[in-house]
Amino acid sequence: MLLFGTFSNTHAQRKMIYEIVEQIDLSKMLYYYKYTHHENDKEVMIPMVLQVGDKVQRFGCLSRFNKDSLALTFENKPQDTKLLSRETNKLKKHEENQVETQWTLYLNYPKSKRSITDHIFLDQYLSEEPDDLPEWTLTDEEKTISDHKCMKATTTLYGRGWTVWYTPEISRPDGPWLLRGLPGVVVIAEDETGRFRFELQRIEHRETPILYLVKNYTKTDRYSVLKQKQKFFKNPGQFMMGTAVGAQTSGLSSSTEEVPYDPIRKIQD
Repeated sequence: MLLFGTFSNTHAQRKMIYEIVEQIDLSKMLYYYKYTHHENDKEVMIPMVLQVGDKVQRFGCLSRFNKDSLALTFENKPQDTKLLSRETNKLKKHEENQVETQWTLYLNYPKSKRSITDHIFLDQYLSEEPDDLPEWTLTDEEKTISDHKCMKATTTLYGRGWTVWYTPEISRPDGPWLLRGLPGVVVIAEDETGRFRFELQRIEHRETPILYLVKNYTKTDRYSVLKQKQKFFKNPGQFMMGTAVGAQTSGLSSSTEEVPYDPIRKIQD
């Protein structure tokens, strides 16, 4: 198992830092969503979690949430690699940790902005942009979902039309991804193609630290990251061979099949 981190040797023990995390707020409420999207004509389901703090919100996959929580227990200090291997293998045994998004979204961090962390191969990226809310069209259409009275709203966001069902019974403006700012919590959200869908699974009222994963990020705008991802998926082997690590990796072919790339945030040239 390959782990990236900082190594040290103490009394013949091999140690390394698993990940470095920083607590930026304390969440008192968690929303668990099921995120469904399509990759290569296959439906992929990813468990997601929205943490809501007094100042900051974080939305990302449950797998990353669990990894960062594990990192917090290690207090950013070098640990025995056998211990790290054992604990990370425990995480991987859980189905919820076997699939993940590469991005994590932080709202109102920094203040009045949002941050998106992402990675392509070994390259880490950070994008900051204004934390603008979608422009919603509210309707009188209603239906009951999981015993909650829900109302319909629509919006267009980054090139995709969305239909959302929110419940005024929980009068908070929270929702998955960037689909927020309504007079109630988002219960279901689906884009017009049916390729992207969020469904609220449950809500928990408990305190959890909102953690920021510290990396040597390249800071750039989100559009540039998505274009770079598009380039990567067009020929992953060639892209990786163009990196310092890839060029030194034996057996890595520069010719690989193109992988269709259709992100939730549509690439608009």
